[in-house]
Amino acid sequence: MNKIRLCFILSHLPQGGAERQTINLIKGLNPDTYEITLILYANSEIFYKEVIALPIKLITNNASQSNRLFRNIKHGIFLRKVLKINDFDILHTLLYHNGFWVRLLAPGKYNGRILYSIRNTIDEIPFHERLAEKLLAGRSKVVTNSKKVLEQYVAVVGEHHRARAVNIYNGIEVSKFATDQYPVVGKEIVLGTVGRQTILKNQIQILKAIRPIAGTVPLCFYLIGDKSKESYTDNERFVTENKLGEIVKILDSQADIELFYRRFNVFVLSSINESCPNALMEAMLSRCLCVVSEGANSDNFIEDGVNGLVYDGTDQMLTEKLLEAIELIRNNKHHRIVDNGFDYISDNFSYNSMVLAYNSIYKEILTGTGSYT
Repeated sequence: MNKIRLCFILSHLPQGGAERQTINLIKGLNPDTYEITLILYANSEIFYKEVIALPIKLITNNASQSNRLFRNIKHGIFLRKVLKINDFDILHTLLYHNGFWVRLLAPGKYNGRILYSIRNTIDEIPFHERLAEKLLAGRSKVVTNSKKVLEQYVAVVGEHHRARAVNIYNGIEVSKFATDQYPVVGKEIVLGTVGRQTILKNQIQILKAIRPIAGTVPLCFYLIGDKSKESYTDNERFVTENKLGEIVKILDSQADIELFYRRFNVFVLSSINESCPNALMEAMLSRCLCVVSEGANSDNFIEDGVNGLVYDGTDQMLTEKLLEAIELIRNNKHHRIVDNGFDYISDNFSYNSMVLAYNSIYKEILTGTGSYT
């Protein structure tokens, strides 16, 4: 029996939830069934070095130093050429910019054989991206990782495309993050957040929320995320201007992130919006007491006071929830909430379930049994 020629397509491979999920999926697919290729069409950057040792073919393109327009043209030519000279059975891409270029440039032979995974909320995307989604919807099957985003996608492209869309929640590496031990409670309560330092992730709100309590509550805050992104400078400046340097540590992406989760008494996810946030689920498996904004709590993963704490997105309420979390921990009353969070992720976001779901979709694409073909 011939193997299924499955091709994953990304611009590059930095640290991030979408990229981590791609690696997890590749690792979970049976190499006796799939012949896997990974194309990095815009940059040879690879944060997750483990991918190099996987039984896959890796095709990369060196980053171009020209302006953005010419870079995109060069990357597009490279991608089109690779897809034209190869004959893959299925193309699987994710994130808007990759989904746009793959669906635009893939030769006609791939019609009905493209899988596009949407990893973020799309209710407020600009007009040109909405238009692109509508025009390209017919070229692919779409996977979202939250029910909220699935409905947003249907609202953008039209009800007649609903059959093309399916929801598959992220699969979390339970064995990597799960622990029986609660983070040690010391003199200082350790707060933490993990994610690219971008406007969307909104980490500066956490800095604003801890500023009024910094002098009254012993605490330490780890802000961990890609320093090359647009919000790093603003975050660093805020810490300096408000003299928070003694309690705030801003770190770049960390390969051994699970070790940091195990230090955090409180994990904060302050994103303006999220779909299915890996960092939140990893923190829950690490038995952190999690505080999440309503915007990041897309499918009501957290029920306030049951398996975590939820705030309304304002600075003031985040401060209040942080004080509530600290009081729960100091009085040793947080274990029930933390245990509920651990059980919820363990029971509902299985790595194996995610892999099985994708196997099923790949089979539908190949056999033409889906109504999207």
